[in-house]
Amino acid sequence: MKKTAARRPSPALVISILALFVALGGSAYAASKVGTKNIKKNAITAAKIKKNAVTTAKVKNNAITGAKVNEGSLGAVPRALRADSADSATNALNATNFKRFHTTGVVKVKFSNEDVIPIADGPGPFRFVGLCVDTDGGGGFASIVNLVSSQLGSFIYSPLGTDLSGGTKTPLAGAQIGADVTSGSPSWGKSGEFTAASADGSVVLQGWVSVGTHVFGADCAYNISYVEIG
Repeated sequence: MKKTAARRPSPALVISILALFVALGGSAYAASKVGTKNIKKNAITAAKIKKNAVTTAKVKNNAITGAKVNEGSLGAVPRALRADSADSATNALNATNFKRFHTTGVVKVKFSNEDVIPIADGPGPFRFVGLCVDTDGGGGFASIVNLVSSQLGSFIYSPLGTDLSGGTKTPLAGAQIGADVTSGSPSWGKSGEFTAASADGSVVLQGWVSVGTHVFGADCAYNISYVEIG
């Protein structure tokens, strides 16, 4: 039987096999030895990063700052939405209240023999008037505030006891809404509240009165604050 002689690999085959092992070994070596320091600065560009390759877990905490966020792409969180609504409502309420809020400031008067002391004109048919009465001729004074209306059928109510809630019967009918009486010592403070409405309902007032005697260098002093509702 004829034997076949084993052929030696050709030099080219040997070189090819060696090149293959070197290539495989080199890749393994590179995979185990190439680190961050071996990557050239600015070598990895945006075009080289696979889409969606960078996940949340790969982003360092607090690394993304406000300057890097497109704020227009963010929706308001629920609490922020409620806060925005509350701010808008508060601003609207404040604007409405301050527009309709009125105060006379402190009005100071000396005793006189006049029957009625003008304090301030209110809205619509209403007017605030005062009395500064010497009660005993020896330093005792009564400081009184009345709310009057020039319109028949107006309503004025005060818990001080004068009640025209059934409607005024004559022009300039009024109700006492504040009073303070002293024997000579200084006195000042809140003394009454009131509500009033014109006959046609176009003007509605709610307010409070502070009065005093022998204060601020005056015999009588008045302050009236109210909100115009109607």
